[in-house]
Amino acid sequence: MPLLRSLAHLKREISEKKGAEARQWAGGRASRRKYRMPIRQKPGGTVAGGSKRLASRFYQLKTGHCLTGQCRNRTKSRPTAQCWWCSCRTQTRDHLFKVCPRWSAQQKILWAEVRKEAGRGKSRFPIRDLTDVRCTQAVLDFLSTMDVGRLIPAPAEEDAGSEALEWEL
Repeated sequence: MPLLRSLAHLKREISEKKGAEARQWAGGRASRRKYRMPIRQKPGGTVAGGSKRLASRFYQLKTGHCLTGQCRNRTKSRPTAQCWWCSCRTQTRDHLFKVCPRWSAQQKILWAEVRKEAGRGKSRFPIRDLTDVRCTQAVLDFLSTMDVGRLIPAPAEEDAGSEALEWEL
């Protein structure tokens, strides 16, 4: 008399056999070398050593998906692309890292470090190159001292108080 096996046991055997066959088939088709991540895209130790929130903002900046007015307008989560730190018409990575008056003190420190490490100033340095290994620490310091890449700042307390008064009326 054959041994009785449960349906769950049979399903597991089938899925294990399918997985083994798939690995064998894929092993002959793709070499490991083909799927290696390029060195320049590998996460740096400097970024990985920081906080997760800071690393997240850094990688969003690197990929062009950082939280800016332009990106939020494109995804329709904001009606305009206007900078929420100043009155500039369009808030982009370039605006935040080079010309936004709210962050001018931090920008001076950032670009002095970048000039020292990479040998180029902000006029000859595209933002996409800021995530270069030589500039990583300067960018991380810049991001940690400011709110670029975070959500819109909360309204001031006096604004909240005036809203409360309006509701009472």
